[in-house]
Amino acid sequence: MKITRVDTTISTDKLTESKDFYMRHFKFELVYESDWYIELLAPELSVGVSFTKPQRDAGEFFHGSGIIISFEVEDVDAEYRRLKEAEVEFCEELVDKPWGERSFVINDPSGVHIYIYKSIPPTDEYQVLYDSFKK
Repeated sequence: MKITRVDTTISTDKLTESKDFYMRHFKFELVYESDWYIELLAPELSVGVSFTKPQRDAGEFFHGSGIIISFEVEDVDAEYRRLKEAEVEFCEELVDKPWGERSFVINDPSGVHIYIYKSIPPTDEYQVLYDSFKK
């Protein structure tokens, strides 16, 4: 199987707020919109995020939690400042993680965590662990 695109679909009653959030803060582009479903694509990537109402006429219903969307960026400090200035809701402030990421976490309008990070060198402890998986 060759995967050519990856999408995440979020079940929410906040379709418009979610669309506006991802388009305003992350420049996602609108691909499709109806009264129960919205589809967005990340600019220059084959990655999408979609939103569907929890209650609709057909299809499966999902009311789960625990979704995290991760965005690796070139300048995590600049993105942190930009989103702070935009007064986005933060769940975790900017911090260096021992496993090799400088990151912060925000919430989208539906409460989905968005983990924004840049790779940095891991601590020696994590590097030893990573090296153990190399073939």
